[in-house]
Amino acid sequence: MGFDKKRKRSDSAVKRFKGQGNSAKRQKTSVEKRVVHVDKLPWKTVDVLEMFDDAEGFYGLEEVTGVEVIREGNTVKFVAAVPPSDESEEFKGFDDVPEEEPHAAGEATESTESKTTDGTEVSFTDSAATEPTKEEEKDSRPQEPQQDQKRGKKDKKNKKTAKTQQPEADPELETNVFAQAAAIADVEAAEDDVDLSEWVPLGLSPPVLSCIARLKFLKPTPIQARAIPEVINGHDVIGKAATGSGKTLAFGIPIVEAWLSKIASAESSGQKHPIALILSPTRELAHQITDHLKQLCAGLATAPYICSVTGGLAVQKQERQLQKADIVVGTPGRLWEVMSTSNAVMQSFRSISFLVVDEADRILKDGHFKEAEKILLALDRTVPGEEEENDSDDEKTSRRRRQTLVFSATFNKALQQKLAGKARYNLMGETESLEYLLKRLNFREHPKFIDTNPITQMAENLKEGLIQCGDMEKDLYLYAVLLLQPTRRALVFTNSINTVRRLTAFLNNLNLPVFALHSEMEQKARLRSIERFKADNHPNKSKSNNAASILVATDVAARGLDIPLIDLVVHYHVPRSADDYVHRSGRTARASNSGVSILLCGPKEAIPTQRLINKVHAAAAAKNSNPVKSTKALGVQTIDIDRRLVQCLRPRVTLSQKITEATMAKERGAKEDEWLRKAAEELGVDPEEAEELGVWKGKGSGKKQREREARMTTKAEMKQMRWELKELLSKRVNNGVSEKYLRGVDVESLLQGARGEFLGVVEGLGI
Repeated sequence: MGFDKKRKRSDSAVKRFKGQGNSAKRQKTSVEKRVVHVDKLPWKTVDVLEMFDDAEGFYGLEEVTGVEVIREGNTVKFVAAVPPSDESEEFKGFDDVPEEEPHAAGEATESTESKTTDGTEVSFTDSAATEPTKEEEKDSRPQEPQQDQKRGKKDKKNKKTAKTQQPEADPELETNVFAQAAAIADVEAAEDDVDLSEWVPLGLSPPVLSCIARLKFLKPTPIQARAIPEVINGHDVIGKAATGSGKTLAFGIPIVEAWLSKIASAESSGQKHPIALILSPTRELAHQITDHLKQLCAGLATAPYICSVTGGLAVQKQERQLQKADIVVGTPGRLWEVMSTSNAVMQSFRSISFLVVDEADRILKDGHFKEAEKILLALDRTVPGEEEENDSDDEKTSRRRRQTLVFSATFNKALQQKLAGKARYNLMGETESLEYLLKRLNFREHPKFIDTNPITQMAENLKEGLIQCGDMEKDLYLYAVLLLQPTRRALVFTNSINTVRRLTAFLNNLNLPVFALHSEMEQKARLRSIERFKADNHPNKSKSNNAASILVATDVAARGLDIPLIDLVVHYHVPRSADDYVHRSGRTARASNSGVSILLCGPKEAIPTQRLINKVHAAAAAKNSNPVKSTKALGVQTIDIDRRLVQCLRPRVTLSQKITEATMAKERGAKEDEWLRKAAEELGVDPEEAEELGVWKGKGSGKKQREREARMTTKAEMKQMRWELKELLSKRVNNGVSEKYLRGVDVESLLQGARGEFLGVVEGLGI
């Protein structure tokens, strides 16, 4: 009990000591309020955003906080806690007690003596401020003198080691020597295997050649061979090349070269700013460009920091990345959102050396046109008062130093149709493309127009086909095409998000490995779908089912995506314009690979679609010097699928459609019922009466009636349909072969254990 009493007394003493210290600090740090002149108030300038233009004359606005306004008659006084500026005022003590002061040390020792008279051990947080004497140590801690001496020695040793650990940094030790050695070894091995003789005439530096050797690129593509020298020489470039021709590296390599030369010349300003800004129409393309540039710079000893600014991800993280970014890749929407809310970001982008517009015909139309136009105007805009702070001549020369690079696979009149209202789909020539882009973009000189594919818009190894079917039979023929091409990785394009969701569930019920991609998905889910599609990893894929993966997507995936080994592109819906058809079909037959593009057309869509595609090939036929060859390949080949085979697949498709419609109708109906219930409660109406009043009997009532019938499907009926579909999928499709005899059956494949969807020999698409 005696020990507890002593401990309590010591604790109370410590609390009194802390309370006295805190009150002393409050007395020293507090500033009394007094009457202050208006000119001596702590005014702060208001940072007005540039998105408000001149802010109606509010530039130079100032504000002040923590001020009381007192009115006495006709006079107004300002009372604020402002520290006095007069040096002749009475001295009231220091604001803070320094640790090295002798009187402060004395106060601390007196407090330690008063706290240790009871025989208890009291320790303060700031033990290094004062060192107790030997007599005090003997009086206060007679039982532990050796431990205190050891601790003192350890503290002295730690201080010495801390001082010895702060010499000048050795630049050779700052980097990982072993990682550099491994990278150099890999580069040397790559250079020994890869012949870079065709890259040498482009005038690239050795580090960039080493990076190209790591990527195993034997020779530059035509657009790279012609565009890279022009960009390195400082010219503005408009590049037109077929899809899959390597346009990303055509502007990426010169940007990396400029960054390396900037680092070598040790150009360092007070504030870091990016060297290049790359605009992309879609998020997936922006992330792909970022990945390709990172792969290119992976072999550099010091690589530029590359960041992507796209929607669907955290804005705060992207703002932090922009502070240290060297190359920025972004979509117009999110990029303008970040630029318009920060003057510092806006100012840093005005100092870029490269402005790249990838897929220019897509960026300058649809929903991207307004944001892209605002970004282009903001880059060339002069803020009021900026010319006074900075030298106007230097600012103009820095903007004249910026190169503008434009790349796309198509420059057509569909872009101009949105603006001028002309219903024409003729492809743009060289002069028309230059005139249009010169109006929209601020080039510093007349740009170099590079067209590496003047003969045709389509890839050389691409085969095109068209299947005519009924409007309600597209699901059936899509399933037939996918079964006839089981080992081809397929990409199915639609014009609506609802169709993507329905086809994904429909094909998933048929045990096909299918993924979805559309704009309403979260960004992480979109990236996950692309990664799984590339990896060919799906739960429905097993050893017995060797079907290749299928990606069902909207036109989000039509531009720039470089997904390897896509062999088949199916247009479930007819493209809206010729350039959409070119870019959709360009997802296959990339580089030197071959591919197939198939259109599913209803009775009313077949003729307009053929005319649209014929115009794409007619431009090639007009430019081709040998018209005989071009007329043979003009148009699209019509594919005839065996009707008996299609009829054998109809039971599977019908059951899968019913299951899909019932599932989606239940999900959609639950949301509608919840909305109707909340609306009835707000209006004070009975929900049943509101449901009767909400029944639509006009146009589209048949579809609503089918949805209501699908919602009435019971769980037992759903279970029965799933069981029937499972039984059908477990059997092979009999294409008119007798099951009693082996006539018409490939016996050798059966003996080898081959597993297929059809019983008998089935011909392919014939394309």
